[in-house]
Amino acid sequence: MVTREVLIGKIIQQRQPFVQRIEQVEHKLKESQENLKELENLRISLIPKLDDPIVLELFKKLSLDDLQKLIDEDLRALQKLKRRFKRSTLNIGVVGRARQGKSRFLQSVSGLTRSEIPDGDREHCTGVRSTIYHKQDGSQKTHGLVYFHTQESFLEEIIKPYYEQLSLGNLPNIQDFARNSLPELPETSKKLAEYKAKYEHLKKYKDYFDKYFKFLGTTQDKPLEITKEQIREYVAQDDENGERIYFRYLAIKEVKIFCPFPQKEVGKIALIDLPGLGDTGIGDEARLVKTVGEDVDVIIFIKKPQKGDYWADVDVKLYDIAERSLIELPVNLWSYMILNYTPTLVDNYVNCQDLQKSIKQQHIDVIQSLIVDCADKDQVAGFLDTILNYLAHSINDLDRKYARSCQIRLQELEKTVNEELINVRNLLSNYANTSRQFLGLFNQFMDKLSESMRTLNEEFKEGMTKNDPEFEKQVKKALEDCKLHLHIPDEGKITQRAYSPDDKGSHQIAYLQYIAELRANISQNFHLLDCGLQDSIANFKSRVADTLISQVGLGDITTKRNADFILVMADKFAEKNNKLELGFRTFYDYEMSYGSLLLRIIRGHLNSSLSPDTNTLELKEMTPQTVKKNLQSLYDEIIKKCEVTLNNWLTVPSEVQYYMLEEFIDRILYADGMKDEWFAFLDDTEIRSLVWTEFRQIEERKRLQETWRQQVNLARIEPNSLDFMNV
Repeated sequence: MVTREVLIGKIIQQRQPFVQRIEQVEHKLKESQENLKELENLRISLIPKLDDPIVLELFKKLSLDDLQKLIDEDLRALQKLKRRFKRSTLNIGVVGRARQGKSRFLQSVSGLTRSEIPDGDREHCTGVRSTIYHKQDGSQKTHGLVYFHTQESFLEEIIKPYYEQLSLGNLPNIQDFARNSLPELPETSKKLAEYKAKYEHLKKYKDYFDKYFKFLGTTQDKPLEITKEQIREYVAQDDENGERIYFRYLAIKEVKIFCPFPQKEVGKIALIDLPGLGDTGIGDEARLVKTVGEDVDVIIFIKKPQKGDYWADVDVKLYDIAERSLIELPVNLWSYMILNYTPTLVDNYVNCQDLQKSIKQQHIDVIQSLIVDCADKDQVAGFLDTILNYLAHSINDLDRKYARSCQIRLQELEKTVNEELINVRNLLSNYANTSRQFLGLFNQFMDKLSESMRTLNEEFKEGMTKNDPEFEKQVKKALEDCKLHLHIPDEGKITQRAYSPDDKGSHQIAYLQYIAELRANISQNFHLLDCGLQDSIANFKSRVADTLISQVGLGDITTKRNADFILVMADKFAEKNNKLELGFRTFYDYEMSYGSLLLRIIRGHLNSSLSPDTNTLELKEMTPQTVKKNLQSLYDEIIKKCEVTLNNWLTVPSEVQYYMLEEFIDRILYADGMKDEWFAFLDDTEIRSLVWTEFRQIEERKRLQETWRQQVNLARIEPNSLDFMNV
C-alpha cells in the first residue's frame, strides 16, 4: 500500500516538469514586453516624422502601458504558479490574529516549544515570518537559517510603505534614515489615532536602528545558520519573561526552521507561521497576501472564540485577504477553519459551536471548520491527518485547476494583446494609401501635359512663317563666304593652266576645268548649312525637353537634359514595354540636314549653270580675259540663284519643326490608349516618387509604415506560444 508520505513525495515530483514549461512561457512574455518597449520607442521616434495631423494625434494618444500592465499581471500570476510547482514541500500556512492560538498550534505540530515559537497573552510576540520544515533525514537536531534584508529591500519593503501611507515625503537613503529625525506627521494625520500608532511603529525602526543595522545585507551570499537555542532571539520580539529585548527581527526577511515533526508519515511538508494580524505595522497585510498567494498549498485559519464572541469584521477581512491572494484558485478549495477550544483556560466549547454554526452566514467558505484544542498534540495530530489526507488525494486536482486558470488567463492575454496590436498596426494602414491621391495627381499631370503641349504647338505654329534664326545665320555665313572667297583665277593662272601639258594649250579645256572646280567650291560652302540645321533641330528638341521638364514635371526622372532627356525617356518607356516609347524615340531620331532638304535644289542650280557640257565658248573668244569674265558671270549668276532659293527656305526649318512637334504630340497624347500608357508609367512606385514630391513623402510614409508594421508583428504573441499544459 502506498503510504501518505510516498504519495506526497510523488505529488511534489509530478510538479517539477511544469517548471521548465512555465519558464519558457515567462521568457516569451518578457520577450513580448521588450518588443512592446521597442514599439513604444519607435512610436516616440515617429511622432516628429509624421506629417498627417490625424495620424499624428492618434500616435500621441496611443498608450501601450495597458498591455504592459496586463503582461505584468500575468507574469506575476505565472511566477506564483511556478513558485508553487518548484517547491520541494507541500506548505501549510497558519493564519490568525494575535492571541488566537496560532503559535500553540505550530508548537503541537512541530514539536517545538515556546522557546522557539513564542506565544503570549499580552501583545504580539512573533516578529517575522517563519517557515518550519519537517526533517526527514533522521536527525533530531533542530536548527534555523536566517535571511536578513539588504539595505535596499529594507528601505523598499519595510520603510517605504510608511513614508507613502503617512505622507512623510520622499524616501531617504539608509544613511539619512539613520542620521536624521523622522519627518513629522501632517497635521491632518496627527488627529487620527491609527496614523499616530503607525507612526510610533515606524519610530521603532528608527529608535532601534543601531541594534539591527549591522545585520542588513549580511546574508546575501548565504544565510546565517543558528541553533535551536538561538531561534527565539531572531523570530521574537520578547524573551520568555515577556520583556521586549529583541530587535534583530526588525532586519529579518525570513527564518527557516528545520526540525523533526513528532507525527509519522507527514512527508515533505512545511508550516508557514505568519505574524499575527491586528498590529499597527504597515505592510503586514501586503506581505500576508504575497506569502499566502505564493508559498501556501493549504491555509488554516485559527480563531479562539470568547464568551459572547461573534464573527467580527476583522475575521471576515482576514478571509478576504486570503481569498484575493490567489484569485486563480478559490480559497474554499484549500482552506480550513480551526475554532480553538481551550478547556484548560476557559471552557469555550459552546462558543466554538456557535461560531461553527454561523460561519456560512459570514460567507467564510472553507473545506471544513473544526473545533480543535490547539494545545492538545493528539487533537492537532488528528486534524493534521485530515489535512494531509486531503492534500494527498486532492492536491493534483487543485494544481490542475490552478494551472488551468492560469492557462486560460494566458490565452485571454494572447487574444487581447494580439487584437489590440491589430488596431495599433492599423494606425498607419492608410498612411501611405496612394490610390486616391495618385488619381488626382495623374489627372493634373495629364492636364499640364496637354496644356503645355498645346501652348508649345501654338507657339511653333505662329513661328512657321518666321525665319529660323540658326539656319538664317548659317545661310548668311555661307553666302558671305561665297562672296569673299570667289575661287576665280586671275588671267595669269588661266594662261598657265591652258598651256599646261594636260590642257594642251587649250583655253577651252582650262575653262571647262575651272567651271567644274567652281561648282565644287560653291557646293562645299553650302554644305556648311548642315551645321545651322543641326543647331536648329537641337534647340528645338531642347525646347520640347525643357517644357516636359519644367512645366510637366518630368525633370527628376533623370539628370540628363536637352535631347538626351528625350532619349532617356524613350529608354525608360522601352524598359517598361510602354507604347510611349515610339513617340519619344521617333522624336529623338528626327533630323534636318542639308542633304535631305536643300542639296537637290542647290545641286540643280549648280548643275544647270556650271556644267562643262552646257557652257562652251567659241574658239575666237577663248582668251584669258574672256575665260575670267565668263567665270565671274557664271559665279554671280549661280550665287544669286542660290541666295534667292535659300532665302525662300529660311522658314522651312520652322515649318518642319512644327510638323515634327505635331507628330510628337499625336504620338504621346492623341494616339489610341496613350492616357493608359501614361497611367501605367506613372503608377510605378519609383517613377511617381520622382515626378511628385507628394509621392516622395509617400515613399517615406511607406517606409515608416513598414517599419511600424514589422515592429508590431514582433510584439505580437505567437499563437499557442503561451501554452504550458493541455487545457
